[in-house]
Amino acid sequence: MKKTKNAPKLSGSDGINLQFKLLSAIGIIIIVAGHCYHGGISLAYEWFPTYSFNLALLVFISGYFYKPKYEEHSIKYIWKRTKRLVIPAYLWNIVYGVFIIFMGNFGYTIGAEVNPYNLFLMPFVDGEAFIYNLGSWFVYPLFLVCVFNVLFRKLLGLIKLDNEWLIMVIYAVIGIVGIQISIDNAATGIKGVSLLLLRAMFFLPCFQLGRLYKAKLEARDNLNSIAYFAIIFAVQLLLLTFFQNLEYIPSKSSGFANGCVVPYLTALTGIAFWLRVSKLLTPIIKNWKFIRLIADNTYSIMIHQMLGYMSVKWLFYLVSLLTPLCSDFNLQLMQTSIWYYYLPKGLYQYAILYLAGGIFVPILIKKICDLVSSPLKELFVKIKS
Repeated sequence: MKKTKNAPKLSGSDGINLQFKLLSAIGIIIIVAGHCYHGGISLAYEWFPTYSFNLALLVFISGYFYKPKYEEHSIKYIWKRTKRLVIPAYLWNIVYGVFIIFMGNFGYTIGAEVNPYNLFLMPFVDGEAFIYNLGSWFVYPLFLVCVFNVLFRKLLGLIKLDNEWLIMVIYAVIGIVGIQISIDNAATGIKGVSLLLLRAMFFLPCFQLGRLYKAKLEARDNLNSIAYFAIIFAVQLLLLTFFQNLEYIPSKSSGFANGCVVPYLTALTGIAFWLRVSKLLTPIIKNWKFIRLIADNTYSIMIHQMLGYMSVKWLFYLVSLLTPLCSDFNLQLMQTSIWYYYLPKGLYQYAILYLAGGIFVPILIKKICDLVSSPLKELFVKIKS
């Protein structure tokens, strides 16, 4: 699509897609805020409830950056995804297992028993047992989606049926079937390998929607913003009117009270809303380093956000020990429940501190790891050469 003279600049001088960097930052902020009273701020949650679209948005972004050229070297692509997604999450699970043992010496009972199953197999079929890294559950179904997608596309390419719209329909059917299976088994709950598969089935249409947008829709995404938002809000108003609770729980593959189609409708409206917001804001924000810092560390934030919340709690606890402030801080609750959030005087506005902790502590962890690993990588390269 030819750019007009007045078209907003959505890419940086280095070719980086600034709109999707901003969208990634928004997406991970919504994820982190969803775990701590919305971070004490409102980001249109009254209209677009957090758990009606948040993870779908992150998967949509992943799908947007998928390239058909990956199918030419599918094994290489799968190995790159393994190194980027699975191996770090797997190693961090072991680290957090050790962390749980360590914290047990100080009265903390958060997290499951540290045993071979929870160390080595649990991450794939659950991912939440150690609690401190429960966000890592997201990694494994996303990896499964990446693997299935590249192999399925390669197969379709061999029989000349690699059409984006056809793939969208197929993935939508798979996702809807997956939700229906979850609904049918809601009484007993989904566990084990079935949970991994159903999580991946739910993500598939969201991933393909990102690819479809990149390949077919982005060039046509030029509807006047007033009309664009009017349509989105009208659809969302209808959904809010006719369905009681639009939120669901992808991590448990549960909470689909509105059937097997509505979750994708709310995912679509939430994604569409923030997609246009990011498009409008990008020419204003441009290549802001603060946004890039968050967007470039979404993986670490997903893995370590709970430790970020805990860091804020430890600070409040320290204040309660050293000053008369925070005297109602509950040490026992902090030691036994990851979901205990101390809010001075019950003010939800203090949740913004947890939001900041959930974002910047993981970034700090990533920076420290990079600092430590960089000399080791250089040494490995020298030995290899």
